[in-house]
Amino acid sequence: MEIGIWLPVYGGWLRSLDAPTGPDVAACLAIAQQAEALGFDFLYASENLLNCIHGPGESVADAWSILAAIAAVTNKVGLCAAVKPGFRSPFLVARMLDTLSKISERRLGMNIVCGWWKEEFDLSGVDWLDHDGRYDRAAEFLRSLHGLFQPPADAMAGGDDGAGEGGIGAPPSYGLDPAALPEIWIAGHSDRAVRMAAEWGHCLFLNGMSDEELKQRIENIRQEANSWGRDILVAANAYVIATETSEQARQRWKSVVSRRNPHTIDFFRQVIGDSGAAAWSSLSEDQMVDSNAGFELGLIGSFEDIRQRIPKLESIGLNRIVCQFDDPMRDAGPFMKHVIRPLRTSRPLELTAK
Repeated sequence: MEIGIWLPVYGGWLRSLDAPTGPDVAACLAIAQQAEALGFDFLYASENLLNCIHGPGESVADAWSILAAIAAVTNKVGLCAAVKPGFRSPFLVARMLDTLSKISERRLGMNIVCGWWKEEFDLSGVDWLDHDGRYDRAAEFLRSLHGLFQPPADAMAGGDDGAGEGGIGAPPSYGLDPAALPEIWIAGHSDRAVRMAAEWGHCLFLNGMSDEELKQRIENIRQEANSWGRDILVAANAYVIATETSEQARQRWKSVVSRRNPHTIDFFRQVIGDSGAAAWSSLSEDQMVDSNAGFELGLIGSFEDIRQRIPKLESIGLNRIVCQFDDPMRDAGPFMKHVIRPLRTSRPLELTAK
């Protein structure tokens, strides 16, 4: 099992009345360095040009700018950021990846997110398509990106020498390092998301959900990927409240839910409903407090509760947990010390799929 931290590029993760409502760039860099020192496996930065937690009037940090800064001050922690096809061209993204892989000196991850907020598309001058249209655009984006990094052998390149590297008959490289082609994550719950992940992805990224639903979705994606002759990993979002006792964690969770911001929740319920996005279609008021149903993965409890919970998720087939913390600088250290390190000491948390 790999354990990562979702960087707070929107400010606080909760749609609550007292949540911080803007990104702290310095804190993101500090969290990244701390996460590497603590032994977290990866960092994830989501791409939204509007603040999808607190509303369009609040700021948000650009995922790829943050990741470039983090790449320069860390050495080994994994780095993954989201991309919305249509907002950036495949060639621009290829150049970004090529540059960032040189800064980071490690393979990157890239999460394909098709988007659900029409206002964000309109402000960016990107055509707003229906659900299937957005996935069609994403599939074409991935085909183009792979073609840039791994051009077909019969592609013709320009040049006058007629032979050798860059000559006629040699595939064009555009100076891109094939090793910079990232690990591809696909975010989504719909049938289109599953099919795209099975064909193109290395990892399907899900919201939090019940064990029964998680097990079924993992079985579905693994069957679909097998039909393509591929294996795939599965990641899920979790909001983590880990404390000394179960009662302390329960009280913290109750306090969070009691302070939910009904106006923000109502606003995003309408936005999400208009988008046709499958992942949020039936969330309750309590579930909407967190941005990606993170409470549902069940990482709220005592350190001992969560030490028992993570192997259960692993047995279901989950490979990665993307953790959201109320205060990562405060909470990530105890979580690693009292939950993850003891698990890694007692037995390696091995990936269930390669």
